Amino acid sequence: MAAKKKRDKKTFWLFRFVMALCTLSMRTVLFTVMFLLCVLCAGWLLFIKFFNAQYLSEEITRHLQVALNRPVIITSMDLRLFNTLELKGFSVLDSEVAHGEALVSAESVFVHFKLLPLLDKQLIIDEITFNRPRVNIVRGEDGRYNVPNVNVSASASHVYRSSAGENLTVSMEDWTIKDGVFSYKDLQNKTTHAVYGVNLHFERLRFDELSRFQMDFVLRNKWKDNISDIDIKGTGHVNFANFNWKDFALRSLRAQVFVFRKPVSLTVDLDNLYTPYFNIRAQVPAFEGKDLSLFQDDWTEFYLPASSLRLKGSLSNGYRSLNLSEGLVIADDANLNVTGGVDFSQTPWTASASLSAKPLDLAAWSKNYPRLKPYQLTGKAGFDAELKREDGKWSLPKLDASLQEVSGEFYGFPAQGVSGEISTKQDFTDLYAKFSSGKVTVDRSTFDQLNLSGTYRKGNLYANIASGNVNGVPFKMNLNVNRLKSPKRRIRTNIYLKHFDPMAFIEMVRDFVTVITRNKPIKNKALATGKLAWLENFRDRLPKFMPNFVGTLSADTFSSQVISGNSFYAEFDLKGLLPGMKRLDGTLDARMQDGVIHQMEKLAEEQKALNITFTPFILMHRMERAGSFKVGQVLRDVPYEELAVSADFAGGHMTINNAYTQGPTISAAVQGWVNWVEENFDIIIWTMFNNTSRSGALAENLTDESGNPALAFKVSSSMLKPKLEMLRAKQTGAQIEAARQRGLRTDFKTNRDFIKGDFHAKK
Repeated sequence: MAAKKKRDKKTFWLFRFVMALCTLSMRTVLFTVMFLLCVLCAGWLLFIKFFNAQYLSEEITRHLQVALNRPVIITSMDLRLFNTLELKGFSVLDSEVAHGEALVSAESVFVHFKLLPLLDKQLIIDEITFNRPRVNIVRGEDGRYNVPNVNVSASASHVYRSSAGENLTVSMEDWTIKDGVFSYKDLQNKTTHAVYGVNLHFERLRFDELSRFQMDFVLRNKWKDNISDIDIKGTGHVNFANFNWKDFALRSLRAQVFVFRKPVSLTVDLDNLYTPYFNIRAQVPAFEGKDLSLFQDDWTEFYLPASSLRLKGSLSNGYRSLNLSEGLVIADDANLNVTGGVDFSQTPWTASASLSAKPLDLAAWSKNYPRLKPYQLTGKAGFDAELKREDGKWSLPKLDASLQEVSGEFYGFPAQGVSGEISTKQDFTDLYAKFSSGKVTVDRSTFDQLNLSGTYRKGNLYANIASGNVNGVPFKMNLNVNRLKSPKRRIRTNIYLKHFDPMAFIEMVRDFVTVITRNKPIKNKALATGKLAWLENFRDRLPKFMPNFVGTLSADTFSSQVISGNSFYAEFDLKGLLPGMKRLDGTLDARMQDGVIHQMEKLAEEQKALNITFTPFILMHRMERAGSFKVGQVLRDVPYEELAVSADFAGGHMTINNAYTQGPTISAAVQGWVNWVEENFDIIIWTMFNNTSRSGALAENLTDESGNPALAFKVSSSMLKPKLEMLRAKQTGAQIEAARQRGLRTDFKTNRDFIKGDFHAKK
């Protein structure tokens, strides 16, 4: 029982202690609340003492009008809560350019201030908030802007006299713009631009020193029928320079522009809003053509890797002229420099730019741009270029490119290991190229180790190969084509080959024709295989692009099925060199030395025309076997010392002006004509056998006046069914000597000068 009483006593004192503690706590809280309420009431009474809403509204209006030199309107001012003022119907009117229109307007302006500093006669404004403001910048027809010159002190504090006549120190800290609109109107050019959804927050804003700010807004643009919104968010520092816009400064603005799938990161410095100077650094994410489909529908097939960008320049002439003094783009191995300008004051607008890039990997960039894939590019290339826009059209006044071991397929001409340079002017109307090495394949023909230079100017082409190999044969060539794009073009060329095979040369020309006409129906007949196959194939595959063909052809050695020799020279001036040869006109002179006429007996079996031509020699051979005389191996390989021919063409009809050969075994002269189109001929051949020994008498018609064995015969009619007529041989020696004395119409000086010379295209 005693224990129970003891426990009850302890419980009673514990309960009383708790109750006392709670009572003390409640009294403390109530005292604190009452104290704060008294302080707030005192502050409120002080605020009412110092401020009269109507008076304050009038004072603010008056001070702003003096500072801005523009009419200011505030329809009403109310007190919200304990520390917020609301200004309604706030606007600053333009009285200079766009008379009566609002320069600045806002649905409402909230002023948040601290209460306690009021006890010390200080009004500290924490933040001024503009709700849905609109700022309208106008450039008048006389070039003046409606922006006033504002004189705001650097000090954050200003002395204001209350309605009670007492001084009150006023200071402002942060400024905020919510959902604002900034517009620019140019009355001279009748253009308007605007930025929507602007949110800005300035921390401790001072109008003549750098102040920190945060922002975000939306750029809305219309391209064709598409509308794009670009979100921009950023932070930085700004100096409004007492609204003297020439001293305006924007520093370290760091922004994110949401235009692609990933934002573009920007860092911007800006000076002088009248003629802004800017410095922009950007980190651009990887993007592809479909990201830009808004601007142009066919920009769909390319990919650009992540890149960094730096731009420096200025705007002038009312923001209508852009000058870019420095532009740098770095992406993977690409390093692009750009300078230039754009002038929007012109109609249509004009632009000019200079671009340069260090050598970049063509294979990698071909993957980024599918339109380059068919060219199968490898190697490296760099360039310097100028780009212009005038009269609404883009042009390329200049392009200089350097190539390093470039390979690819260019319009059907596969090239490998090409190194050199290319320069163009006026949209490729003036072109210069020089390559120090490389290999080009033309159908079945291969050109390698090329030392090439060339120009294309005013519609004329000049190309020179100082050295190189064609199908393993060393050669050099130059080519002039006047009026390249005209059907009446004139071609002049000089060609030298270490070894010349006419049939192989014809096949090389055919390869060029095959490649050039690869996308067109080839009207050539199938390769002939008959008795005159060599003639038909040659005639049917003459190049159509050679209507006027002048030049020289030289070779150290010459080799064909019929004849071979050394020091081959030819000069020609041909017109109408077209398939069929029906319009072939012109001249041909050729000479060769120290050669061999091959296998007459064998060729006579293969070609009927040659069989008839060689019949007299076959008869001489049979007589030799009978022991009448000996002339050596006439029907086998017969050497000669000189062979020359001079001919004129008219409609495919060749007149032999002079043709002769002189040798230790046989000397000959030829006269007559050959119609390569109708495949018929009428020629006279005089032949003298020089190396002879007689063991019997010869018929009179088989000797000339000197008594040496000789032949004179006429071959005529169709090449497939020729006729042979034996003639008297008495004048054979005289005819051959007369042919030698007449000689040719040229001494081939042009050929010799070209072989020895070193020709290059002039840049």
